[in-house]
Amino acid sequence: MSNNKIILEGCIKVFEESNDIDLPQGEVFELFALTQIHKHRNITYENIQHSIVDGSNDGGIDSIMVFIDEEYVENIDDLENFNFSNKTTSHFILSQCKKENSFKESPLDKLITTLPILFDLEKSETALLSRFNADVVNQAILLRGIWQKTAISGGKIIVDYIYTTNAPEIEINNVFEQKLDQLNTISRDIFSTPTIDTHLFSSKELLSLYQSHKLNRLAIEFKDKPLYADFEETGIGYIGMVKLAKYKEFLTAENGEIRDDLFESNIRHFQGLVDVNKKIKHTIENISSEDFWWLNNGITIIAEEPKEVGKKLSIENIQIVNGLQTSYSIFNNYNNDTKDNRSVLVKVIINKDKEITDNIIASTNSQNPVSATLLRATEQVQRDLELYFLNEGYYYDRRKNYYKNQGKPSTKIFSIQYVAQSIEAIIFDDPHTARARPTSLLKSETTYKKIFDATKNFKAYLTSCLINKKVQNFLSKYDDLEMKSKVSNFKLHMSCIVVKKLHSKKDISFDEIVNINLEDINADLFNESIVFLITQIELYLEKNTGTNLINIAKSKDFTEYLFDQI
Repeated sequence: MSNNKIILEGCIKVFEESNDIDLPQGEVFELFALTQIHKHRNITYENIQHSIVDGSNDGGIDSIMVFIDEEYVENIDDLENFNFSNKTTSHFILSQCKKENSFKESPLDKLITTLPILFDLEKSETALLSRFNADVVNQAILLRGIWQKTAISGGKIIVDYIYTTNAPEIEINNVFEQKLDQLNTISRDIFSTPTIDTHLFSSKELLSLYQSHKLNRLAIEFKDKPLYADFEETGIGYIGMVKLAKYKEFLTAENGEIRDDLFESNIRHFQGLVDVNKKIKHTIENISSEDFWWLNNGITIIAEEPKEVGKKLSIENIQIVNGLQTSYSIFNNYNNDTKDNRSVLVKVIINKDKEITDNIIASTNSQNPVSATLLRATEQVQRDLELYFLNEGYYYDRRKNYYKNQGKPSTKIFSIQYVAQSIEAIIFDDPHTARARPTSLLKSETTYKKIFDATKNFKAYLTSCLINKKVQNFLSKYDDLEMKSKVSNFKLHMSCIVVKKLHSKKDISFDEIVNINLEDINADLFNESIVFLITQIELYLEKNTGTNLINIAKSKDFTEYLFDQI
C-alpha cells in the first residue's frame, strides 16, 4: 500500500470518529471525499447528504449537486428566491465516489448510457422512475428545471463530472481518456454548453485537499490609518477608507475567485444585476469627480483578534455581514486602474458575542427590503433553541455553517430547516409538506409560529431531530437495496411511522415526543416500520393508477391513508 493511501485511511478514520459517523466504509469514503472536494463551497453537511443519490438503479451517479450563482439549491421550492437573467450561472456537478484501488472504465460507461436518458426533456417523471431510483430522479428534475430557466434567460451553464477513488495516484490508459472525451462530447450536445469538464481525484489529491484549510486570518489595507474606537466592555471597532483595488485584493482568493466564505453570515447572497447592483456597477465603471464612498453605504465586517500595523489591519474569523452586493459588484466590475484613487467605507467590528452579532446583522440590513425568512436566525426563540441544543451537546446552526467553521461534529449540527422539517413531520403529521416544500415552513408566518413556539418544551425539538437521524442511519444500513430505494423519498414518513408504532397509536402529543427514550427506537422497530411502509406504498399505488413514488411522497392523501392504517 502506498504512503498516500495509508495516510488517507488514517485521515478518513479521524473524519469518521470526529463526526460520529456510523456507516458502511464505502459511504464514509463517499462523505469524506465529497466533503473535501467541496470544502471551499458554502454548503453544509446536510447539503452533501441530500446530494447523494447512489443505490440500486442510480445510473452510475453517486451525487448530484445543483448551484445557482454558487448557491446550493436543494428543492424546486427554493427557485422563487432566484432571479434568472443573462448574468445567471448555473453549475451542475455529478460525482462518482468509489472506494476502489484504480480508475475503471465501467463508471464512465454507465454515465455515457445514463445521461441521454436522464436529461431527455421529453421524458416524464414517471418514465424516469421506471429506469432510475427516486433520489436520482428528484435531483435530475431539479437540475432540468434550473437548466431550462437558465437557458431561456440566456445565462451560463457549467457541468462538471467528478470521479474519485482511493487509488494511490491517478493512472489511466488511452481507452479511459477516449471515454472521458466521449462523455464530454455527449454532455456538450445535451446541455448545449461548451463549459464541460471532468475531474479525477485519487488518494493523493484527496490528501492534499484534506491538508488544505481556509485562510482564517486576512489583512485589509486602509488608505490611511483607520480610526479606532471602543465601547465600554462590548467591543472595539475600526473605521476607514479602503481603495477599491485594495478591497478587491482582500476579497480575492489564491485561485482568483471571490472568497465566498467571508459572506457565510450575510443574510442573502449576490442578487445579480438587480436595479441597485446596476447602479453600483455603473458607479464603479465610470470614474468621476465623486469618490465611491460618497455614493455607497459601505461595508460592515465582524471579526476577532485584530493586529494593527500602520495602515494594515490583520483580523481573524472574518464575516462580511453587510455590503455583500457592493463587494461582489467591486469584485466583478473593478478593473484595477492604477490611476483610480476611489475608496469604499469599511467598518470592522471586533466582537465575539453572538447576540450582538445578530443585532448588527439585522440593523445593518434594515434599510433594505429583506425577506422575513432571512432574518429568522436573529429571533429570540432561535437563540434560545441554540442555547438548549448547546447545553445538550448538540449544535443548532441558525446561522449557516457557524458550527461547521468551528470544526464541530457534522452529525451533531442541525439547521433551522432540518428542525422545522422534523417538527412539521413528526409532531404535526405533515411529512408530505416537510418533504415537498421545506422552504415554505419558514416563509409562512402562520406555519413558522406554529413550529417555533417558545412555550413548548424544547426537548421535543432535539428529540425529533435525533429520531430523524436515527431512522436515516438505520435506512442507510438497510440490506435490501430495492426496498431501500423505494422508501428514499419517504424518510420523514418513516420517522412518523416509527414514533406511532412505538406508541401503538395514530395521534402522538407533544409531551409524548418529549418523553421518548431514544434507546426504544431500535432495529426491530425500524424493520417493522419499513415493511409496513413498503406494503402501504404498494397497496396505494395499486389503488391509485397514474401516481408514482415521487408524487405520492408529496401527497396529503397518501399521508392520511398511511396513518389510517396504523
